[in-house]
Amino acid sequence: MSERPRRLVVVAGTATEIGKTWVSAALATELVEDHWAVEARKPAQSGGPDDPSDADLLAAATEEASTTVCPPHRRYSVPMAPPMAAEATGLEPPTIGELVGEVTASWGSRATDVGLVELAGGVASPAAADGDGADLAAALAPDAVVLVADAGLGTINAVRLSLARLAAVGLNAVVYLNRYDDGDDLHRRNRAWLADRDGLSVLTSISALVEWTLGRAPLHCGYCGKPVTECDSSCTRPLDLDRFCVRCGRRVVVSLSPVRHSASCKLHGTHCA
Repeated sequence: MSERPRRLVVVAGTATEIGKTWVSAALATELVEDHWAVEARKPAQSGGPDDPSDADLLAAATEEASTTVCPPHRRYSVPMAPPMAAEATGLEPPTIGELVGEVTASWGSRATDVGLVELAGGVASPAAADGDGADLAAALAPDAVVLVADAGLGTINAVRLSLARLAAVGLNAVVYLNRYDDGDDLHRRNRAWLADRDGLSVLTSISALVEWTLGRAPLHCGYCGKPVTECDSSCTRPLDLDRFCVRCGRRVVVSLSPVRHSASCKLHGTHCA
């Protein structure tokens, strides 16, 4: 049985070729290097025969099989929106329900810390026969949405239109300005305008995006393993050692020495005290 990740994040974009895959892969890479358990999914992808595979890049970052990230039957060989690409190659275009069902069934048997689902194209681009990227995002019921936008000319208009489409399906998003250069006056002004005039949360570095993602990941009590929101601290005893991983709630293996102890989680490695 598949288990939904503890934090499900949809990565959307203001347009195609905006850098969603690069941002998703960079985010996943940093999380994995910090011993967080991450899965990535691309419900459907399309592109020419010489185009790099988004699923391959995501799989390399999360150390999963590329066919797990995006199943072979959802890979279309022409550079069009997935339902259009399906029709152009003589295939039946997917529905929103089919894509959501496939993603849901593909998660691992044990819940990971973060699940990333990267959409195709922009939020208003066709994602299925019966809906666009925003419809697919809403149907996935994510815990958070990242809207990737280019830092340069035209981004304010693109961000506003994309956020309006997401809002129409009940979603809000943090904005990630890709290719941001603090030495570029236009980039700085775009960021300031979106943050100060529009009141948006705007990020410009992968490290900030990692912190934002982890800041929304549920933490667990080291003594009872329950989410901290469900623990009343009555389980805590003086000088007691953590018996559960504070990241995922799994039981840890504790090792003692005269000067310190360490707690080792199967997923998140060893933490010393």
